[in-house]
Amino acid sequence: MRAEVARRRTFAIISHPDAGKTTLTEKLLLYGGALQLAGSVTARKSQSASASDWMELERKRGISVSSTVLQFDYEGHRINLLDTPGHKDFSEDTYRVLTAVDAAVMVIDAGKGIESQTRKLFEVCRLRGIPILTFMNKLDRPTRDLLELIDEVESTLQIHAFPVNWPMGTGERFRGVYDRQTHEAHMYERTARGAYKAPVQVAGIDDPLVRETLDADSHHHFVEQLALLEAAGPVFDRADALKGGTTPVFFGSAVNNFGVQLLLEALLEHAPAPTPRRAGAATVDPASESFSGFVFKIQGNMDPKHRDRVAFVRVCSGRFSRDLPVVHTRTGKSYRLANAHKIFGRDREIVEQAYAGDVIGLVGYSDFGIGDTLSEDPSVVYDEIPRFAPECFAYIYNPNPAKYK
Repeated sequence: MRAEVARRRTFAIISHPDAGKTTLTEKLLLYGGALQLAGSVTARKSQSASASDWMELERKRGISVSSTVLQFDYEGHRINLLDTPGHKDFSEDTYRVLTAVDAAVMVIDAGKGIESQTRKLFEVCRLRGIPILTFMNKLDRPTRDLLELIDEVESTLQIHAFPVNWPMGTGERFRGVYDRQTHEAHMYERTARGAYKAPVQVAGIDDPLVRETLDADSHHHFVEQLALLEAAGPVFDRADALKGGTTPVFFGSAVNNFGVQLLLEALLEHAPAPTPRRAGAATVDPASESFSGFVFKIQGNMDPKHRDRVAFVRVCSGRFSRDLPVVHTRTGKSYRLANAHKIFGRDREIVEQAYAGDVIGLVGYSDFGIGDTLSEDPSVVYDEIPRFAPECFAYIYNPNPAKYK
C-alpha cells in the first residue's frame, strides 16, 4: 500500500490567463508518453486541439472554462494532472481543484511577470499549505530582466525563489536551459508547431558546443548571470519547498517544448506524495487500509450522447476497487461504486482500482454533492470545502415584466 501511495503525484497547473498553462499541460502529456502528438490551444482545422480543452466552447474561444483531470504513468510514477481555468469568471472551479491536490505548478509569462490572478491563486495555495513549483514560460519571446523576475516573485509573493535551472539566451536567441543541479546544459532544436519532442543535446558548461550554440553576447550575458546566482549562495532546500517556504523556479518555452521534460522530472523529485489529511479531529493516513475520499467537483453532460453527471473524487486513503461498498456520510446511505472511471479529458475508461492521490469519476450518483465524503468507515468525514465569494455578479433587468411573463 505504501509503495503505491509513494509513487503518486497529484498536482494542478495554475496561472493568469494566457500565460501558457494549457499549452504546458499538453506538453507534459507529450513528454509523459500520454500523447504521441501534442495539440494546440488555437488549433486550426488541420491541427489537433489540446487534450485538456476538449469542450467545443473551449476550442472556439481558445481558453479553459472548466478544470480537467488527466492521468498517466511516467518513470514508475502515477501522475494525476489537473488543468485549471485561468480566467477569474471560472475561478471557483480552480479553487475547488486546489483542495484536491498535493502541489501546484505556477506558470508565469516571462514577458509580464506576476499578474493579478497569479497572485490570487498563489494565496489560495498558501492558505492550504500547498507547495508550489514555478515555471517561467515564453522564453522564446521578449522577456523582462530575469533577475528582476526572480526578485518580483520573492517580494510580491513573500516566498524564497530558487532557480533550479537558468535559460541560455532569451527571445529569438533562446537555445536551452542550464541545470544548476547536474551542471549540464540542455540545448534544443525546434520542431514544427512544437507537436513533437524537441531534439536535445546535453553538454557540460565548458563544452565547446555551448559556445557554438550561443552567440557571443548571449554567452557572455548567460555566464555573467550564472555567476551572480552561484555567488548568491544557498543550495536548494527541498524540505523548505515542501513546507511552502521556497518555490523552485524553472525556465522554458512550452510551445517549443524547451525545458518541459526537466520540469516533469522535477515534479517527481520535488512534489510530495499524498500526505495525511484532516478529518475533523482525526488525521487519516493515506496508506491506511480503509478507503476514503471526497467529492471536489460535479460536472454534467460530459458525454453529449447522455445526460450524465460525473462526481470527481479525490482518493485520500486505502484502495478503491470496483463495486466497493461505501457510506455517503452526509446522508448515511450505503452505495456500491460500480460506475467509476479514469478520466483523461473527454475520454474515460473503467477503473478497477485506485489509491490515495488518484482522482476518479463516479457516474450516475445524483445524491453526491461537492464536499461530500465517501468512506468505508462512516466515522471518517473530511472537512467541508470552503465556499468562495463569486468573482463576478450579473443582474438581469426585465423592462416590461407583464409582457414577458
